[in-house]
Amino acid sequence: MAGGDSGQHSHLAPLARVVRASHVRQHAALGYRQRRPADLLLALASDDESLARERERLWYAACTRARELLVVPELPQAEQRSWARIVDLAHQDLPLLDLSRFDRAPRPAAADLPNGQTQDMFETERAAIAAAAVPLTWLQPSKQDPDSVPMTEAIAIDSGDAPETELPIGAGRFRGLVLHKLMEEVLTAELDDDLASFAHRARALIAELVVDREDEVGLPEADEIASTAWRTLHLPEIAALRPGLVPEWPIYALLADASEPTALAGRIDAVALEEGRAAVVLDWKSDIAPTEEDMRIHAGQLEDYLRTTGARRGALVYMTLGTVRWVEPGVRTERNP
Repeated sequence: MAGGDSGQHSHLAPLARVVRASHVRQHAALGYRQRRPADLLLALASDDESLARERERLWYAACTRARELLVVPELPQAEQRSWARIVDLAHQDLPLLDLSRFDRAPRPAAADLPNGQTQDMFETERAAIAAAAVPLTWLQPSKQDPDSVPMTEAIAIDSGDAPETELPIGAGRFRGLVLHKLMEEVLTAELDDDLASFAHRARALIAELVVDREDEVGLPEADEIASTAWRTLHLPEIAALRPGLVPEWPIYALLADASEPTALAGRIDAVALEEGRAAVVLDWKSDIAPTEEDMRIHAGQLEDYLRTTGARRGALVYMTLGTVRWVEPGVRTERNP
């Protein structure tokens, strides 16, 4: 290639560089900074190195295929990780390509063809497109849950269904997000399964919340969140499923039994796997005082996941109350500890 290997590759075409004159002059409202485990960082670094080597091989193949002339553009503004910086082509040692000696090729003028489409033809084509286009309804279970709705929406608590325990500090979307994040990290083994680790991580997550200043007065309490998450994981029904639990299970499917074409998309909070297949679907709920109507809606959401995964049963886990409500396709039963 240019600058130091021309003797070894005498078949290479002469190099020239092109310099452009202009080149000589250069979480939304709420989110978390992602934690990256050491193994993930090593895997990403290895992937980057492999990609860089592949790009070097492509550059070599491209530069050694020229027979008469190889033109290499010079891009002074290119970033260090761009294609132009993968290998040093020694642009400073290459002759500048003189474009003035090239004649402009005439561009043949193309005559505009008359538009022969009639109104009848247009309507026929429009009808064919409409018949071929399938209207698709997207279904996203749990989209309206309190820990997913916009921050401007309040969580209504029916005084008649108030829990016997004291209302947790900061009950609402923020608390639900932190609870879900703790459950995810302990199931991925990023977080040790002890109460002190839960509380330490909860404090870190609350500190990383992106909130408006007026919302800070309603931030959840780390120790309460930690005890709620730890207690949930040690409920007998959940503890029995722990060995096979996988968090944040993505799902995309077409619902075959829907009255109209419907696609389901979302992430299941946790799935218990047996022989590689979903056996039990879990939905963590941070609700403080769910009414029977709330639970009916939640059960309907869970049934959508059961239909698409083929799991034999699911569980609505009301973390604050320590209650597990089992749901089976077409049959719903409730269990209280």
